[in-house]
Amino acid sequence: MLPLKSRIFSALLILMLVITGCSTPQTKTPNPTSTIQTTATNKTTTTTTAQTITTTATPPTTTIPTATNDTAATGMATVFPTTVYMPGAAPYEPTGIELELFQYALSLINNDRQSAGLPPVTLAYNAAAQKHAQDMFDNYFGSHWGTDGLKPYMRYTQAGGLNNDGENSAYSGWDNPSDNPNNYQSINVREEIAYLQHIMMYDDAASNWGHRDTILNKFYTRVSLGIVYDNKRLALVQQFEGKYVEYYSAPAISNGNLSLLGRLTSVDIKINNISISYDPPLQTLTNTQLTSDSTYTDGYGLGDRLNFVIPPPPAGQQYANLPPNAIIAGKWEINDSGQFAIQANINASLSKGKGVYTIVIVAMINGESVNLTNYSIVIE
Repeated sequence: MLPLKSRIFSALLILMLVITGCSTPQTKTPNPTSTIQTTATNKTTTTTTAQTITTTATPPTTTIPTATNDTAATGMATVFPTTVYMPGAAPYEPTGIELELFQYALSLINNDRQSAGLPPVTLAYNAAAQKHAQDMFDNYFGSHWGTDGLKPYMRYTQAGGLNNDGENSAYSGWDNPSDNPNNYQSINVREEIAYLQHIMMYDDAASNWGHRDTILNKFYTRVSLGIVYDNKRLALVQQFEGKYVEYYSAPAISNGNLSLLGRLTSVDIKINNISISYDPPLQTLTNTQLTSDSTYTDGYGLGDRLNFVIPPPPAGQQYANLPPNAIIAGKWEINDSGQFAIQANINASLSKGKGVYTIVIVAMINGESVNLTNYSIVIE
């Protein structure tokens, strides 16, 4: 009988921005084990667990404020709504045996987090995780990309996600539909989930511990799961996310203007900048592409970083030597309650034309830089 095969992938997106540059992309491959051959590439580029884009604003003569508790270039203070925006996307809520498996997988994650002195994550129900697990299972592949061309953060947004996310995914067992499934070992789904969790936590050196770092990311507060299986194979997705931003209306790009209206969930969060990244228009992908083309097996990132939006300088002062991809917001209002209204003309970014534009709110939390969002907007 052929050995059981497992392919494990971790997405820990990062764009490190100190105005002058980006982090070095990393591609990581797990080691084979004695009982499971780990063959696939850990799909990470521009990677870290905190998924951070950091702006220290060193070139300007005046430091870019990390907390702007006033109204800038607005004329008058914004009157904020009293109810938050709720996306219309339906959640995925498992029942029966599937719910038991979700709770079991969650307990494994939280046992490892507790051992590291971290608080538990709660079970979330963003449907992107289950959708991707089903896609991998139906089409016999393991990748962060889907057959619809979506990357994790795009699926997450499409399924109603509003914050940031980081994905671990795995595919085990019968991986070639032309093979006789009887040539493959049968699996016990609970044992396989536990084994994959163990690999990600304790046998991940060749991945530079990327999967472990995702699981132990202190800025994640929730996880959505995807589990699809039969007696010969398993597709597993862990989609972690933070919970730091609520919106009063969906982020929008209209007539070249980006508008963000929302609130932060803690007074310890200080918005620093808004980064804008670009992916070309989506295209459907085949099994061959997803399993053999290095574009989809060697890693992915948040597209091409185009511009970043910063607040107007304090009255009577100005920035000097800003990078050409810096955009000064037309409106940057953040009050003492963490409510924010930000508007900026981003026509410089939209010159790319049709495609997917991902909006990343970058903030400081107790001195650490964190991506609060990776919200994708499709321009057609």
